[in-house]
Amino acid sequence: MNYKVLFTKAVAMLSMLGLAATPGLSRAAGVDFYAGADLVQMTTDVDPDGLVDALTFRTQHLRLKGGVNVTKWLAVEAQLLSSADDTATEDFGSGKYGTGTTLGLFAKPHVTFRRVDLYGLLGYARAEATIDCVLSCPPVFEATLDGLAYGLGVQFLVTKKLKISLDYMGYHNGSATFSDGTIVATPDVWTTGFGLGVNYTF
Repeated sequence: MNYKVLFTKAVAMLSMLGLAATPGLSRAAGVDFYAGADLVQMTTDVDPDGLVDALTFRTQHLRLKGGVNVTKWLAVEAQLLSSADDTATEDFGSGKYGTGTTLGLFAKPHVTFRRVDLYGLLGYARAEATIDCVLSCPPVFEATLDGLAYGLGVQFLVTKKLKISLDYMGYHNGSATFSDGTIVATPDVWTTGFGLGVNYTF
């Protein structure tokens, strides 16, 4: 899928969610809109060839999210994460790994017990990634990480409209094709994240 097309769709979806947030429209449509923000601690392991220890990178991201509660047990959520980078060192060398803006679209089934809301996330995420100075310090390698993404989380109801959320996400798990335009490398990349933030229902 084209990155620009996905971005356009995500922006369009967030725009529609924004319209749904208008109290009159939300009531007329019979849906609840919510929006929120999180701080996400992301961990990315990059394994060059499976023969040496993976390089581990840790980055901090701001995550904006918005969604629509389609039914009492199912929501649709869009996520936008800021870019960040980190440098790590192993016995075989050092590397700088950067994650560009991440976009995600998810189905979000959930169930509420009193003031606790348990939920899962299943959908698609896409981000641009770069690796610099790995092994023999080649030029910057770039790749697009996209595919199945998933998560589990819990929300605590502070009030009827305000919730504190905590979740674990798997944004990418598998091989990725990095290239500097001439040389191609296909390391395995695992990207996971822990997020803590708030949601507000309109």
